[in-house]
Amino acid sequence: MDLASDMIKIAIVTPVYNDWESFQILVKELYDVAQKNAIDIGHIIAVNDGSSDVFDDNLYTSNISTTILNLNTNMGHQRAISMGLAYVEENFSTLDFVIVMDCDGEDRPIDISKLIEALKQSNFNKIIFAKREKRSEGFVFKFFYEIYKVIFYKLTTQRLDFGNFSCIPNRLLSKVVSIPEIWNHYSGGIIKSKIPYASVGTDRGKRYHGHSKMNFQSLVLHGLSSISIYLDIVSIRLLMFASFCSVLVLFGLFAIVYMALFTDIPIPGWSSLTGLLLINILAIFILTTFLILLFQLNQKAIVKFAPKTFYKDFILSVSTFKI
Repeated sequence: MDLASDMIKIAIVTPVYNDWESFQILVKELYDVAQKNAIDIGHIIAVNDGSSDVFDDNLYTSNISTTILNLNTNMGHQRAISMGLAYVEENFSTLDFVIVMDCDGEDRPIDISKLIEALKQSNFNKIIFAKREKRSEGFVFKFFYEIYKVIFYKLTTQRLDFGNFSCIPNRLLSKVVSIPEIWNHYSGGIIKSKIPYASVGTDRGKRYHGHSKMNFQSLVLHGLSSISIYLDIVSIRLLMFASFCSVLVLFGLFAIVYMALFTDIPIPGWSSLTGLLLINILAIFILTTFLILLFQLNQKAIVKFAPKTFYKDFILSVSTFKI
């Protein structure tokens, strides 16, 4: 791909849920960035994720062609992204890149050129994610986010320290929308698919309007969704950990029996009962984890469908505004 002499053609995919004010500000900033960086934003695809707020097209003004994909109901952030990408893959074949970003301003349009530059350096063979170097959230969020990253790595052996803001070269888009796991978690699905990817540092932008729709419960579910697509690996690691703990507990029980029979060291009466209780708990845990692993392995025999094969079933209507 030679982009040295041609203007870069990109499409923007952004999910929107009751945040049309932010969306209109995003469109204006995208237009300004495109003018300053010789980027041709050929289309913006806003995935209306079952918003209760009505999009007023009479108030919408833009110099960029825009498509609103109205979903049947609220499907969630990640599924909205997968449907937007599937729509682009089917309807726009002349693009160079596809940008996935949030509409609230926290993914800054000015960083698009940084993503594209990193993609050029990779010879257009990788998906480039934006890794936030500076975060403006409070201490509690940062604390739990760090815990989440550690847990994710320990359970899956993978590192996930970036979100949805990314740049996909057109040559990889068909592969991305063929990944069943992006239906539950976009970036986690990319990692599991083994498609080459890299990350580039960016700062978190300020929200354009209102407050985030993601509460603590939503964030927890989002984190668990990323782990769930690695359930087979998680089951194996938990099984190994439980087995190791069982060996330690058995060794402790043998030590207690030995000291009780062959030494004069006083042994508390509750120690043996506690050991047996731990053995029972660990045995149940191992059996449960083993059954989950078998179930997960059995699921591998079932063909999983890619988002591009069924995404149309969830689209209520499509509105296009060509300026």
